[in-house]
Formats: sequence, C-alpha cells, structure tokens
Amino acid sequence: MPNLSNRLTLLREKQGWSKAETARRLGLKAPSTYGNWEYGIREPDLDMVTQIATLYDVSVDYLLGQQSMPTFAPSELESEKDIAKRMTKISEDLRNEDDLKLDGSPLNDASAHFLADSIDFIYEQAKKLND
Repeated sequence: MPNLSNRLTLLREKQGWSKAETARRLGLKAPSTYGNWEYGIREPDLDMVTQIATLYDVSVDYLLGQQSMPTFAPSELESEKDIAKRMTKISEDLRNEDDLKLDGSPLNDASAHFLADSIDFIYEQAKKLND
C-alpha cells in the first residue's frame, strides 16, 4: 500500500507540477519542505495534510493510506455534470490506483491500461463530434 510520500508524488505528478510549484501553491516558504515530505524524510502536520487534501481534491483518509482510492464529497460527484471531468478521473484512477476490481475480480495492469486508453480515445472522439 502506498504511503504518504508516494501518494504526494503521485498526486503532484498527475497535476504536472514541480515540487517548487506545489510548495508555492501550499504557501510554503521553502520548496525543500515539500520535497522532504515526498522523500519521506519528514511528514506534514495535520493542518498541512488537510491543505494538501484540499489542493489535490482528495480525502485526508486517502493521503494517510486509510483508503486505496481517493474519495470526494458525494455532493461533488453527484453534482458534476461535465462528463469530460468524470471520464478523465476514471482514466487517471485506472492508470494510477492499485487494487481495482472488474466485476469483482482483481483488475490486472494490461486490462487497466486498455480501459484507460479506450476511455481516452472515446473522449477525444466525442470531443471532435461535439465541436
């Protein structure tokens, strides 16, 4: 199971941010502070964990390893009407999360990548048709 430092790296890379950019977004004076969290040298305090969860739009439980999948407030998911965002989220989960299941059976890497690639392809085709 990924630990906090692994999840921080994964989430930051999904955003395409540098450590320095992430530190800036969190209001840290020294980018090395964030880097130390990713390297597992130090850990953020609880207030900062909450800020990180807000920045990445995941739950604190996910960051701390209590859940294998990032969770969001149910109202946010239910109110999300932009199917592109939902498709992108599913594709990202398929590429980055462990222990996913398909019809109750463990989802292997090849199947996860196939599904993610297929969702990305369908999304791009739908975008073209919708323009």
